[in-house]
Amino acid sequence: MFTYFNNPVLKASIFSVFAGMSPVAALAQADVATALTLPPEAGALMSALSVSGSTEIYAYYEEHDFEPVFAGQSARLSALVEALTTAGEHGLPVNVETIDALNLALNSAGQPDSNAALEVMAAGAYVDFATDLTSGILDPEQITDLINIETVRPSPAVLLAQAATSLGNGSLYESLEPQDPSYNALQEELASLESLVEAGGWGPKVSEGRTLRPGNSGDRVLVMRERLIALGYPGIEGDSKTYDTGLVDAVKAFQADNTLNPDGIVGPKTLIALNSDPSVQMQQVIVNLERRRWLNYDLGARHIFVNQASYMAYVMDYGLPTLVTRVVVGKTRLKYQTPEFIDEMTHLIVNPSWNVPQSIASQEYLPQLLRDPSVLARQNITMRVRGSGEAVDARLVDLTQYTESNFPFVLQQRPGGGNALGKVKFMFPNRFNVYLHDTPSKSLFNRDTRAYSHGCVRVQRPLDLAYTLLAPQVTDPEGAFQAARNTGRETQIDLASPIPIYLTYQSVFLDEEGELAYRVDIYGRDKVVFDALAENGVALPEIQS
Repeated sequence: MFTYFNNPVLKASIFSVFAGMSPVAALAQADVATALTLPPEAGALMSALSVSGSTEIYAYYEEHDFEPVFAGQSARLSALVEALTTAGEHGLPVNVETIDALNLALNSAGQPDSNAALEVMAAGAYVDFATDLTSGILDPEQITDLINIETVRPSPAVLLAQAATSLGNGSLYESLEPQDPSYNALQEELASLESLVEAGGWGPKVSEGRTLRPGNSGDRVLVMRERLIALGYPGIEGDSKTYDTGLVDAVKAFQADNTLNPDGIVGPKTLIALNSDPSVQMQQVIVNLERRRWLNYDLGARHIFVNQASYMAYVMDYGLPTLVTRVVVGKTRLKYQTPEFIDEMTHLIVNPSWNVPQSIASQEYLPQLLRDPSVLARQNITMRVRGSGEAVDARLVDLTQYTESNFPFVLQQRPGGGNALGKVKFMFPNRFNVYLHDTPSKSLFNRDTRAYSHGCVRVQRPLDLAYTLLAPQVTDPEGAFQAARNTGRETQIDLASPIPIYLTYQSVFLDEEGELAYRVDIYGRDKVVFDALAENGVALPEIQS
């Protein structure tokens, strides 16, 4: 949102009041006849609100007989100015123009006209800031097609009602921000990084050159040591120029923290990560503060939370994880990336068939078939003519006449041990055709970076997930699942109550140990979100050299 009283018509009207113009002349669109029937303070406020451009704010004051919320309430006004001044602590823009205008209005208040102007200005600034603080500056769905999260924004009436009962001690703004330990941790990290930026960052960067390996010596090794000390890695104090065992351990720890192969060899990727400065992390933290605001509402007593950036999924019950599992998400190529969205899981499919997406059938299976027409038989896949449904044997078809654009067949892999969806898939029907499922490719879960699917989310512990989801509705969830499994047939098990599922992308988050963790932005979405924030006034401080 981020306007914080940026309506030029309203601003001109208000400043004209301070310049000595009458409210009737300055606010030409006011309903003067009605305003004259009200007490002077209420009439002046009604006139000022009538050109404010916000019908919702006007409706609130009309319902409350144009009783001011801020004018004449010095504690509330001071709390508002303080909140606007410290907006940067939330990764929100600090609008100096608005703060200065409020201070000017505060000093000019006293008469009905100037009080009304102050009230309109304060109400507009407050509603805009409170909305941004509560649910974010951005509309996530306007950023990219891969982010499809609808925020829950409080109405101006609700926000103003909260302000009208506040004590003016700042607790109002604390209650509006996300009540989430990770949000507070991100704020603390932002403050720490800002101090680092002001102090010049983590010192000189390691110059480019040959790959650094254990046993190497030289000035580049010393700079790397000093940089890792500044980053907080222990056991490497001193001024040795030798890449010794302690420094190797520190580099491996750094690599693991940054989702790099922890081999102790400083190649191009590790060097880039080592040479990043606090403003890079600062940008990432600001983006994730915004993401947390997008989900600032009751997510459900039981819900499923998937963090694509950390390749993890959680079943949450009353705020605590009852199941934690690794996952594999979509490849980094744009068309395979797993989207961010919110839905409800409604059922499980045991012994699922895999209806091969047409893009995979034509782009991946057709080239295989041209090399070896028996590949479908070996993978238990049936090929049918699109439209008629007639089954055909790929070994008896001249496939050389088909291309990606005219491939006329649909492929379906029957249930079985080698099925791409494994033993079970977890369904929340959506327009992306994305769901959670088992997989026969278990080795991928051992990797740190797990972006290998075509968009769906593969689950390392699918049976445990099934049992956890069924536990509230059957006395023997494992027995009920295995009974369906043993039929060998595709079987649907409905969930007694749909479960909210959140497919998110949190690249800085609190891990299971309660420590703030960073993950590499594999999809490049941090940059996309930050660019949108920058367009709305968010800025980073410069490193002081």
